[in-house]
Amino acid sequence: MRTQRVAVFDAPGGGGAAFQVGSAPVADPGPQEVRFRVSAFALNQADILLTEGRHFVRAELPIRLGYEGCGVVEAVGAEVTRWRSGERVTAIPNVDGPYWTGGEYALAHEDFLTAWPDGYSAAQATSLWMQALTPYYPFAELFPFALGDWVMITAASGGTGLGSIRMAKLLGAQVIATTRSERKHAVLKAHGADHVLSTETDGFAAAVREVTGGAGVRLINDTLGGRYVATLAETLTDRGVMFIHGALAGDNQLSLPILTLVYRRAGIYGYSLINELRRPGALAKGRDFVLQAVARGELAPPLVDSVFPLEEVGEAYARMREGAQTGKIVVSVSEEG
Repeated sequence: MRTQRVAVFDAPGGGGAAFQVGSAPVADPGPQEVRFRVSAFALNQADILLTEGRHFVRAELPIRLGYEGCGVVEAVGAEVTRWRSGERVTAIPNVDGPYWTGGEYALAHEDFLTAWPDGYSAAQATSLWMQALTPYYPFAELFPFALGDWVMITAASGGTGLGSIRMAKLLGAQVIATTRSERKHAVLKAHGADHVLSTETDGFAAAVREVTGGAGVRLINDTLGGRYVATLAETLTDRGVMFIHGALAGDNQLSLPILTLVYRRAGIYGYSLINELRRPGALAKGRDFVLQAVARGELAPPLVDSVFPLEEVGEAYARMREGAQTGKIVVSVSEEG
């Protein structure tokens, strides 16, 4: 049986960057599955949560890595009708699996593959789907906002944060982006943020009220969680919603005065892209929306922060842990594609 190099996490606990290159068999595709040779795969904060045992998905050591990737189809299983050997594809995070993309070869269900967008590099192609679809479902389907409503995006300088700014602007929102780094303000503004604030400053809620003319924020896209939730909730408008899909604050606990929500008739929603992709018809609707927006030039290619070779996957994840990135961190695997 052929073997391949794969990105793995093989140490308990969450204190260090124990990401490394291991080996695994090259699996044959089953019914409706496609095997592709990976050109590149992208890092996500979900990888960190998974290895720290803070993700709702549980995995036993050693943990394979990678939710999204791109490459060239090498083999197709029975009943596959959409793809042929040699075609270039990108992978949407698969809802079942394991369908890890962090290796020389990856499997995917055929419905979770799309054509590699024209003109995209491998790093851009592998970075498209998590950052486009993560905000699409709450912005367009779960909690649609009116033209001109205020949307806040926390920790906005990562790949999904930048994608969320673009999606919010595409759908007609006014956007407040947050970051702790002043050097990232220009990038956030260039991606469409109307205002950039820091959650670390005193008077953050008052600053938001000033920016919004006292109205507050209709929708908060939050990846911080933890100690930030109480302050963020104070910025919500009447019947505003904060959806949480990350825990960059360092823990999975929430604490806030319940009257903050009662007074505003506001809500907090636990969000997962994977859960939304399980809804009947959701995958096709979101996929088609994004592909059409890309084709019309309404969604620009993702911003790539840095590209690491597979051998340096540990260094790539160390950069993500540091929070130094602006855009997507990518691991390059093959020149093919």
